[in-house]
Amino acid sequence: MVRACWSVLALWCLGVTLARGEGPPDRGFPGSAVDLTSAEVVVTPTRAPSNREDIAAAATVLTKPWLDTTPFADGHQVDDALRYVPGVQPSNLSSRYNHPTAQAVTLNGLGNRRTLVLLDGVPLNDGFGGWINWGLVANHIERVEVVPGGTSNLYGTWAMGGVINIITQEPGIRPGFSLDSQAGNLSSYQQAIAARYGSDRWRLQLGYRWFHTNGFIPVPAYQRGPVDKDNDSRHQLVTGGLTYFPNAASKVTLTGTFFREDRNFGTPISVARRIIGNASLTYTGELGWSDHWEAKVFSQWQTFRNATSQILPSPTVRLTEIPDRTQTIPSRDIGGSLQWTHRLSDQSRVLLGSDVRTIIGESIDDVFVVPAGRTTVSGQQLGWGLFGEWIVSPINGLTLTPSLRSDWWKNFNAQSEGPDGAVTRFRDNVVQVLNPKLAALYRITDRLRTGASVYQAFRAPTLNELYRGFNFGGLGFLPNSQLNPERLTGGDAKLEGELLAGKQVRWRLSAHWDEVKDQILFVSQSPFAVQRQNVGRTRSLGGEVDLSYRPSPLFSLNLSYAYADSVITSFPGNPAREGKRVPFVSRTQVTAGVTIGRPEILEVTVLGRYLSRQYADDNNQQPIADFVVLDASVQRAITKNIRLFLNGENLTDRQYVAMQTGSIKTLGAPLLVRGGVRMDY
Repeated sequence: MVRACWSVLALWCLGVTLARGEGPPDRGFPGSAVDLTSAEVVVTPTRAPSNREDIAAAATVLTKPWLDTTPFADGHQVDDALRYVPGVQPSNLSSRYNHPTAQAVTLNGLGNRRTLVLLDGVPLNDGFGGWINWGLVANHIERVEVVPGGTSNLYGTWAMGGVINIITQEPGIRPGFSLDSQAGNLSSYQQAIAARYGSDRWRLQLGYRWFHTNGFIPVPAYQRGPVDKDNDSRHQLVTGGLTYFPNAASKVTLTGTFFREDRNFGTPISVARRIIGNASLTYTGELGWSDHWEAKVFSQWQTFRNATSQILPSPTVRLTEIPDRTQTIPSRDIGGSLQWTHRLSDQSRVLLGSDVRTIIGESIDDVFVVPAGRTTVSGQQLGWGLFGEWIVSPINGLTLTPSLRSDWWKNFNAQSEGPDGAVTRFRDNVVQVLNPKLAALYRITDRLRTGASVYQAFRAPTLNELYRGFNFGGLGFLPNSQLNPERLTGGDAKLEGELLAGKQVRWRLSAHWDEVKDQILFVSQSPFAVQRQNVGRTRSLGGEVDLSYRPSPLFSLNLSYAYADSVITSFPGNPAREGKRVPFVSRTQVTAGVTIGRPEILEVTVLGRYLSRQYADDNNQQPIADFVVLDASVQRAITKNIRLFLNGENLTDRQYVAMQTGSIKTLGAPLLVRGGVRMDY
């Protein structure tokens, strides 16, 4: 703590000294535009570049200038930045402290594991478990596109609830480097460096990030015992990218990532380690005025080692612990896609494509308590899809987008082997499904637009849900090899526009209705065990109101309100669950943000958010969340290329329950203050 404070003070003194010596800086530094809906071109809603004003979806774009003004500009903090997007609910505990398997995000109140997260078009969702590997995101983010609503029509099983696409900056011709150095309380440190070099024909980019925090004791004081300690975390990320331009109309990009992290989850024995490597190769090309091709292949390999314990004498009397089990989960994830866009005319274009993804994984359990021994479960998944889309403007101001995707998905070669050598083989399961969508956007005036869409979507259960069980906090989580795919039917609508000269005011009203058949939830079996099961039907009904006001470069304001009523409407054989709310979904979400000043003098951003009560269980007996949190960032650009910052998270040190596992509660992150310097040459 003392070292961190001295580091922060030293960095700020250095900045003041440099500022005094150099005089007023150039205003060439990016401004503080806080406009969550502006971006001239987006690619995620249609898998191809489209004008934002021609998109029917209520898409939100987090721009680099906005991210740079917040405390969440670092790549592994994307989940924290997304908390300020209406209708988006990441896990309540930041990924910097959360267990990897609990890192998830919810769109439209549909619950976890139903949003596809892409990093430059490559899935960031873990193929084996569906959780999101936020730590793989490098610091050089260009923008984040958020598209809620069923998008299985273009992206398949992973995108039943929507898509979040994180797009990183492409290196230019000019050589350069960037440096990010910061320190704060909780013994939090980060060092990140990146270099780039290129010419007219090729570009090279390399990056490295090291992050460490001692974290905090996650168990509340009234449940805490001698066994509890800080949930410290550290990771290293190495990234590289090479881009080659064979000619003026085509581009080949090769990227690779190596990630390693070590985490502790609040007791000496409860630890996890992950090693992840991935690579992707992308080709894009233009054939004249009308044709655009894109081909992509990617691969990821991972080893995840997770150790858990049993707390003695009981989970609520936390005196000591003994090893429970160690899980080793090796997995491979290989996929690719090919798509072709053809422009028929200025008012019409078609997109055709196909993608495939295969996942191979196993979970090796070394159990140390009775019955002790080794158990292994393994399986494979293969998914293949064909999709097509037609974007047409039949009359002035109207854009129609019908689309259709056919998916084939198979689970196979699944089996378990017990400590005695007995082998159990699970049934193969094949799913074939069509996912249609019809979207329409009508431009009423130059400053007023309305859009709507209806769709069907689906989600196949992951290998983790089908075959992997685990224990945590005295609660057993059981798999279910008999799970069926989820099927969604829904629709959404929006009305948006701009007011005043220069579009100083941007506003949007949106609404959604989604019904899911056979949604997979953890269903309580006893006070000590839950199992994944298909519930009959769930329904999410809600909407958002967004307002942004930017009268000058010196001031900007954002306000938003989101409502999502997500409940179980039918559960044959278990009617007691009907009417219960879907776990980990808050009905009400309010966010606000204001930025004042200029970076070359002093720029201050204050963000606030409220999340209403949600529940951690299907019985709605474990309330969590219901809190207000304030975050802030103070920044000064002392030269065109150097910026000092002081970030604060949870400024009031609000104590709230972020999660609950069995009888044990987990607190949200406390006050965190970090200071540092960013250089970009």
